[in-house]
Amino acid sequence: MTDVRSLVTAALAAEFRAFGDVLSGCPAEHFNTPPRSGHTAAWHALHVMDWTRAMIQPGLLGADPELTYGYLGFEDQPWAQAVSGPTLAREQDSKDVILEAVQGVLTDALEAIQAAPDGRFTSEAMWGALKKPRPVLESLLYHATHTAYHRGQVRQLSFDFKIIPTPGSMVN
Repeated sequence: MTDVRSLVTAALAAEFRAFGDVLSGCPAEHFNTPPRSGHTAAWHALHVMDWTRAMIQPGLLGADPELTYGYLGFEDQPWAQAVSGPTLAREQDSKDVILEAVQGVLTDALEAIQAAPDGRFTSEAMWGALKKPRPVLESLLYHATHTAYHRGQVRQLSFDFKIIPTPGSMVN
C-alpha cells in the first residue's frame, strides 16, 4: 500500500467513524425532525452518503452511469438534475434504515480505496466528476473535510433540540 493511499484511508476512516458516532448519538425521535433552520440529521446523513457514492468509487474505479442521487444539495442545478433519481434511502426512512445504508456506503468507499489502482493516487490523476474534471486526491481529501463539516452540522442539531446542554445553560 502506498503512503498516499494509507493517508487517504486513515483520514476518511477517521472522519467516517466520527460522523457515524454523531449520527448514532442523535436520538431517533429527532433524527428526521426539521430543526429551526437547516436540514435534519437524516438529510445530512444521506447527503454525505450520496456524495460518497458520487465521488469516491467513481473517482477511483470509474463512474457508473446508472447511479442516481437524491441528496447532493444542488437539486436546482442542471448537473444535479441529470443524476437525480432513486437513492439507497430516503429522508423519511427510520434512523436504523438510513444508518445501515450510510454505513454500507462508507464501508464500500474504504474498500474502493484499497481496490483502486496505484495510479489513482498520483497528483496527476483526474476523473470526470459530476460538474467538472477534478483531481482524484484533492477530491478524496476534500470529502473528508466535507464530511466533517456535516458532522458539525449534525452536532449542532443537539443544541437546537437541547439534547446537550449549551455553554452557560448548566444550573449551578
